[in-house]
Amino acid sequence: MNDRVSNGQRLLFKNPKFVTLYYYLDSTGKYIAPSDLLNKDECGVLRNDEAFNEVKDLFGFPLFEYTKPASLVKYLIRMIPDDSFTVLDFFSGSGTTAQAVFELNREDGGERSSILVQIPDKCPIGSNAAENGFKTICEIGEDRIRLVGKNIKAQIDKENEQLELGAEPKPYPDLGFRVLRIDSSNFKDFYLTPGETAQESLFDFADNVKEGRSDLDLLFEVLPKLGIPYSAKIEERMLAGRKVFFVDGDKLAACFDANVGSDTIEEMAKAKPWYAVIRDSSMADDATHANYEELFRTYSPDTVPQVI
Repeated sequence: MNDRVSNGQRLLFKNPKFVTLYYYLDSTGKYIAPSDLLNKDECGVLRNDEAFNEVKDLFGFPLFEYTKPASLVKYLIRMIPDDSFTVLDFFSGSGTTAQAVFELNREDGGERSSILVQIPDKCPIGSNAAENGFKTICEIGEDRIRLVGKNIKAQIDKENEQLELGAEPKPYPDLGFRVLRIDSSNFKDFYLTPGETAQESLFDFADNVKEGRSDLDLLFEVLPKLGIPYSAKIEERMLAGRKVFFVDGDKLAACFDANVGSDTIEEMAKAKPWYAVIRDSSMADDATHANYEELFRTYSPDTVPQVI
């Protein structure tokens, strides 16, 4: 835009209806209006039919008759004068935005990230997607992101094989992603009055976690309550025979295994995390319950221990 303005571009504003006219000089020195379309020659944006082939080549079979090209999303993202920000797409479809972000970061070394949101619409019976094993459009998006990441790695590997002597190999951009699904809380509703509670149901309250919920389910419910982003790095360590999640370095240590003894909690405390979380039903015995906070006061007084 700056180059065009310096070459004689004009912006005309007319009132009272505020009509905007935009002109630029062509190669012959004539003022002309630009095209209303984002085209391949001027903007590098593919047509929809070319985007169809782009997706077909990626998966090995056609999926959609109409799809927006990744080059269009890349063109729009480039309008932001930065290379480290988050792109939010509330109607992500098959994951075009994630592909655009991956490819841009690969091209310019940026650190952009993306958040994609999509209702799990079912693939129509008889469609190419359904015939190839995809149940929902979300599954297509997940597979597309994996395939794009795989292709980018292969491209970089090939370029690194052809490096000149002494040249630094090109690094991979961040190609990881996580898939989260909205659900109800992992914890049972215990806010009941005495009249709503029968004696035979008291044993149901021994464990406050709903059946079928995994350790990762619990962990991801804890993260936002502690101000830790879902994108934080998660590491698993074995401490005294029990699995402990360490999140974002030493920000959180969490253990949801069964029969967790004081030896595991002591090792967690010695790691000096900001926060420590353990499942109430995980503790092996009453002595472990009694020593839980005391162990942190002894080895890591700045840690905030919690029981869920």
